[in-house]
Amino acid sequence: MSIMNFGLNDVGTYLQRNTYHIPNYQREYAWTAEGEVEDFWLDMEATVQEKRDSHFFGQIVIHADTENGRKYIIDGQQRTATAVIFLAVLRDYFKKLSSSVKGALNKYEDIRIKYIGRWSEEEDELRLRLGEIDGEFFAKNVQINMPSENPGKESHKNIVNAYKYLERKMIETVQDSKDEKKQYDIIYEYYSKFINNFKVMYIETDDENEAFIIFETLNARGRDLETADLLKNHVFRKSGKSLDKVKENWSNTVDTLDNIDITKFLRHYWNSKATLVREKDLYKKIRDDITTPNKCEEFTKVLASMAEVYKGLVYPLIEGYFSEPLINQTLNNLKIMNASSFYPIMLALVQRKFEDKDILIIAQSIETLIFRNCVVAGKVANKYEIVFSRIAHKISEKELTTVEEINAEIRKETIGDLEFKPVFMIFAVKSTPVAKYVLREINDFQNDEVKALDNSKLNLEHIMPKTKGDWQVDKETHEKYLYRLGNLTLLAEKINKGIQNKIFDSKKPVYERSKLTITNMLKDFSKWDPDSIDVRQERLYDIAIKRWPL
Repeated sequence: MSIMNFGLNDVGTYLQRNTYHIPNYQREYAWTAEGEVEDFWLDMEATVQEKRDSHFFGQIVIHADTENGRKYIIDGQQRTATAVIFLAVLRDYFKKLSSSVKGALNKYEDIRIKYIGRWSEEEDELRLRLGEIDGEFFAKNVQINMPSENPGKESHKNIVNAYKYLERKMIETVQDSKDEKKQYDIIYEYYSKFINNFKVMYIETDDENEAFIIFETLNARGRDLETADLLKNHVFRKSGKSLDKVKENWSNTVDTLDNIDITKFLRHYWNSKATLVREKDLYKKIRDDITTPNKCEEFTKVLASMAEVYKGLVYPLIEGYFSEPLINQTLNNLKIMNASSFYPIMLALVQRKFEDKDILIIAQSIETLIFRNCVVAGKVANKYEIVFSRIAHKISEKELTTVEEINAEIRKETIGDLEFKPVFMIFAVKSTPVAKYVLREINDFQNDEVKALDNSKLNLEHIMPKTKGDWQVDKETHEKYLYRLGNLTLLAEKINKGIQNKIFDSKKPVYERSKLTITNMLKDFSKWDPDSIDVRQERLYDIAIKRWPL
């Protein structure tokens, strides 16, 4: 078991050498016309126009399966499929010119036989076999004919879009040449440059594990490395007879998450059951742990069930995962504060089947920690990722089994009132959503009858305005106090633009009419200056320590 073949090959040699198969566990065709395919074209164009001797197209890692005699592409399936798509575009253009230009038919046949592969009802010698999802579509709409079917799956759309993009670029390249012989010469130059001057690093081994080690090593610093893709490949190839079930679980997970970053989900899930792992180490940790078909099936089964929970954490009000509405509202408050490092705790609580009433208490304790420590005190959030992962791990391992024990762990990390007050007294907030959240919660805590609207329907008012207008205040004081919480309030309607920048006496009647306690209380002030802002900020603090208590 060893590396059997390696070296720098031109694309033409590579494609002619063998019939290649894409394993079913590999991802479908994913290159997009506006992304990687465009990059491919720009490289192609530059190679021709700048008359480069060579262009490095990337690496190809092959597993030569000695049991069935097949060559499986472990790394390089996207660029190989794109190479065939581009050659199919050239093939079809040569065919179009074959009736008028001598030599065009020969080039059409060369591409069809040498690089794409011969095909008829009687014989099938196609040189590239994509996986089960894309294989038949790719054969019919690229390798045998130009695209003729309406694509349904996303990967099929990518295939058709890649073909049409490259076809359009070739048409644009030759459109200034009315003479078909000149068009042929241009197309032939692109064809020749591609098969002769585009180079791949070809590595072939008869050991599948070695092939994956090579793949991971080569991609360790490259943009192609995606933890989710690596992990998918790993669990699929390790799943044995459980492959169908594992694929179903994985597909359900991806479908549930929709457009949510699956790598972030994987990391938060893993950190809910194990010690903290950084994203760069995530794949290796999971790979070393999930090593058997049973483990693959169980792992992907849990992922599929946790994906729904995770979506509820990311979109709490939209998904409404928890039956207790206050949990979803608390999660939305945390979302407003841009917090997500606590997700492992929530995933661990659900896995351990904690009741909603307990989950609510813990979520509110987390909200208090994030508000006090990160939003007001400005402590670095990364530290709490470690804290939350540690707590989640203890929950998963049943070291923490009650809400009291978990809350005690959270409170240990939450700053107390003595440290909280001085930072709150100078608390300034430039984020409009966060400012609305803080003021809304303070308002609703002291007046349960007249609650503030949701953030989207509230307007944030700077009492001393952003534009000084008629305000007699020096620049230094204006900059110091403008974003202080004490200088901010809420209005259910936008203040009349004509008085937005007017002095406090002109704006005060608007505040007096407000039904929101936090705004109506401004009527108690006879003037608005730094001392007034400090006084109001202290009043807000007196409510804040009750709304976000230890």
